[in-house]
Amino acid sequence: MGLFHDLLYDKSMSANFAKGITWDLSDLYASIQDAKIESDLKVAEEKARAFEKKYKPLFEKSPNGSFPLADLMKDYKEIAVLTTKPAVFTHLSFAGKTNDAAIAAFMQKTQVRLTDISSHLVFFEVFWNKLPAAQANQWMSDASVKADRHFLERMRAYAPHTLAEGEEKIMAIKSNTSGSAFSRLFDEIMNSIPFYLDIQGTRVKKTEGEVLSLLHSTDRTERKKASDSLAEGLGANTHLLTYIFNMILADHRSSMKIRNYKHPMDSRNLANETDLPSITTLIDSVKKAYPLVARYYRLKKKLLGLETLYDYDRYASINSEENQVPFEECQKIVLSGYRAFSPEAAEIAEQFFSKRWIDAEVREGKQGGGFCCETTPDLHPYVLVNYTGSLRDVMTVAHELGHGIHQYLSRKAGILESGAPLTMAETASVFGEMLIFEKILENEKDPKKRLSLLCGKIDDNFATVYRQIAMTDFELLSHEAGLAEGELSSERLSDLWVEANRRMYGDSVTLTDNYRHGWKYIPHFIHSPFYCYAYAYAQLFVLCLYQTYKADKKGFVPKYFEMLSLGGSRSPEDIAKIAGLDLKSPGFWQAGLKLLEELVGQAEQIAEKLS
Repeated sequence: MGLFHDLLYDKSMSANFAKGITWDLSDLYASIQDAKIESDLKVAEEKARAFEKKYKPLFEKSPNGSFPLADLMKDYKEIAVLTTKPAVFTHLSFAGKTNDAAIAAFMQKTQVRLTDISSHLVFFEVFWNKLPAAQANQWMSDASVKADRHFLERMRAYAPHTLAEGEEKIMAIKSNTSGSAFSRLFDEIMNSIPFYLDIQGTRVKKTEGEVLSLLHSTDRTERKKASDSLAEGLGANTHLLTYIFNMILADHRSSMKIRNYKHPMDSRNLANETDLPSITTLIDSVKKAYPLVARYYRLKKKLLGLETLYDYDRYASINSEENQVPFEECQKIVLSGYRAFSPEAAEIAEQFFSKRWIDAEVREGKQGGGFCCETTPDLHPYVLVNYTGSLRDVMTVAHELGHGIHQYLSRKAGILESGAPLTMAETASVFGEMLIFEKILENEKDPKKRLSLLCGKIDDNFATVYRQIAMTDFELLSHEAGLAEGELSSERLSDLWVEANRRMYGDSVTLTDNYRHGWKYIPHFIHSPFYCYAYAYAQLFVLCLYQTYKADKKGFVPKYFEMLSLGGSRSPEDIAKIAGLDLKSPGFWQAGLKLLEELVGQAEQIAEKLS
């Protein structure tokens, strides 16, 4: 996430607004040389071997008798905690310095160790999913495993796609040199690409985030320069980025075939605890509402005074007086917004600043974008952002801290179920953005500035709903083309990218040749295929959830905290019911889309009055 603004060109290009704001990972380990890492891995391996030795014979000898499932789950969770800490520390260390060879080597070594450890646990999933349903249900009915029942049921959902034990081990071992390897390569390439801007006659090297930020400038020349710079940097790496994407497609097709998935989204849908008909309904609902996108961009073209709205004009701020926000002020704004909602929420969020659980400075080699990473139930999450001083960066901080609050509260669900499926995982982050936006809008009385804020929010909502569905559409088109044609050329992928986006924009936005590079830098395509629809799902869900909050603010807060604390221990439908929402209602997605239409209507009304 992360949208930016124009004055970056003059100020943040030479001043890092969050310089020195880096995270302290010592709650995990002191450094990659910390002896405790090897100690934890050694203990985890010993426990994993003992786990296999103790429970595998029991599955083999008495599959129809009694079984110490509660003891197994207790031991399983202990191993999960021990392996999660080095895994998370490795990920965060690499994200902070993707250009550090020592960290890269450490990550590779750790991943291999973790795969070796997990190989001793594979039998559990295999045997569990091969059990007859009646037997599995009998074991799960024991009161001693009540807290783990949802997790065990979720494992059983993968039964049709679970291989034999030996095959599962091979899949795990090969993952380090297949999809995950290309995922790492993508990060290293993207974070090493030099992007150049002509600043007062000098060609200056910038990060991807700094260049993307200029696409929100009020100065069209700057936006065009940013578009050219992005295209130049990505274009120079087209061959490698195309190959990486093709390998991800090929790896996904192979996994589909091996595991007997019928549709490219099946594995993602299973992980998200949803199904293809539900997601198809979501996608179709959003695509049917594409005309609203064209309607809004025609308004924006008018507000910007342009004859033609090019792709690099889409996110232009309509307020030329918008100021930069120092990181200290960002902290005050975000905490104030969360405090108005709930003092407890603000108290949790404040710790990310005071205890250095956040890394915000922009630096070479750091992973772009932003994320929040959960750790273990006894610790806390960590947040990464690239803060460049814009108001939209403030919203990015609010977004990631929403994740942080969610993950902090869900620790009580335990190591196996603290993480919500993607469709629910974006709930608190998007809700947090709404809270901070409403707070900022409430304090702004100038109608011109209110219109600018409103347009900025519509830009964000459209990027989160419509654009994410267009990106899902592109992924589907790419998988279908790859299945029929094999390895796809960069031109073919660019054609599919433009096709998916033209469906959304219609004739309201003129797509330039530079825009053809847009698919090359989207990390979700590489790290988590079909992740993108979860953003649209969450945004529309939160729009409905926010209406529930506004109708009964006092009564809503405890329900909201209950929803977050459940993590992934309940289905999305059950979690939504706590707030009185029915995800299976035929008109659910239309309700959220209607609210987006109302936002556009408000912007049109204000614009009409001002004109």
